[in-house]
Amino acid sequence: MEFTNEGHEEDSDPCRWDIVFNLPIPGWLPGSASLGMEDIGIRYGLYATAKFVNLDSEQYTASWSFATFCTPFRSRIRSVDARKEIILRRYILPPHVNRPTTPIANYLVNSHSPSEKAEGSKKRIPADVLSKIQVLTSVPEDVDVEGTSVPITVRLRTKDLATAECKRLQITEVGINILQQERWRYRPSATYLSQFPLPPREMQPPTVPLRDPHPISGIYDVGLYLGREHSEAVCRTFTLLPSKDAGKYQLSDNNYAFASDSEQGDNPTWYTMETQVPFVHTSPADLDLETEEWAGPAVIRPSSSSPLFGVSHTLAISLTFSYDLPDSDERARERLNFSIPLSFGCYLPSTPAVGSPSAILRPSDEAQAAGHGNSREPSHPTPETSFSNLPSYSQLYDDNGDRKVDLSIPLPLYTPREETSKDDTHGTTEFSNSTCPEEKNTPCLLVNPTP
Repeated sequence: MEFTNEGHEEDSDPCRWDIVFNLPIPGWLPGSASLGMEDIGIRYGLYATAKFVNLDSEQYTASWSFATFCTPFRSRIRSVDARKEIILRRYILPPHVNRPTTPIANYLVNSHSPSEKAEGSKKRIPADVLSKIQVLTSVPEDVDVEGTSVPITVRLRTKDLATAECKRLQITEVGINILQQERWRYRPSATYLSQFPLPPREMQPPTVPLRDPHPISGIYDVGLYLGREHSEAVCRTFTLLPSKDAGKYQLSDNNYAFASDSEQGDNPTWYTMETQVPFVHTSPADLDLETEEWAGPAVIRPSSSSPLFGVSHTLAISLTFSYDLPDSDERARERLNFSIPLSFGCYLPSTPAVGSPSAILRPSDEAQAAGHGNSREPSHPTPETSFSNLPSYSQLYDDNGDRKVDLSIPLPLYTPREETSKDDTHGTTEFSNSTCPEEKNTPCLLVNPTP
């Protein structure tokens, strides 16, 4: 392909040609992240190489120099490389018009009897009693990492338990803890490779080096770093509860919550407990100093999965039961422990942050707001980061590639903008962007901060 500026206006000045490419980007890519003290993490970049031949230099010149003598031995093709940093953010949809509340995920847990081995003279609750306790836990499908608490609902009941046994069973304590586990791997796991189409091993480092490796990678390549031995993966787990919150909730005495379950037939009423579990953005847990040096501080991160780094969250629940032993004044105690998954993420910003002044958002204002973000990229994007909100692929197309058509959402009617009105007395009247005009045909959206 030959480019020239001959025949164009001002052909003595350099010209610029724009070449547009459509690059297919998979939707499973993990978001950009900065990890540890050395700013390692997940980074993306767009690389381009242009190869060209300058035809003007190929023309015959009468002057002779030493460079002319070397011309037959030089390559005619030149190349220029360029790199552009790409920041990839992953968001979850916040509550909106079609989904006013966050969807709830329910987990039904059937209790299993503990080991039958006796621990000295400790009294145990019969296994057939524990196995008939059902626990239903409800948590949000997604939790905002910028939030401060998680709504939790725990429901309990018995199933096919005798009347006498129901009246002996109490629930005395509920324990709740939010845990974050970070896992680093030396190489991708077999499970991850089977789910996502990563390049083969022969196309991975060290066989093929990275285009833009981290500066610290050279220390590992030459074998100068000698750390403690690790297996294929290393992980750390810490709590996200505040330092003043132990996560233990004592219930009232004589709490025979299942006394009437057998009288209600096949569908007894659930004993329901609802609470808001607080969490912090920086864990107060004491961590290993050596681990903190390369893994960074224990801060909350969105749930994610990548070939070499993953973050998962779990809700650990413990239920303490007491059981009145027959023909005795003694009580047996058992604690049931189980965990259910939580998913933390960043909500897609759609309204101004709390405390910001009211603003009028017009279609052109969103594009003008792009580029006002911070120069330093945080570990997870914050709602204050400004950019143009574009819909995701799953919002526009079905899994089979057909475009989604949602007829339940009427499109806004087009109303042309009114011309500037002139008054003989007051002159010209114009509407500014700081206030909303009273005319109903002028498209604008007044956003007030949440109290």
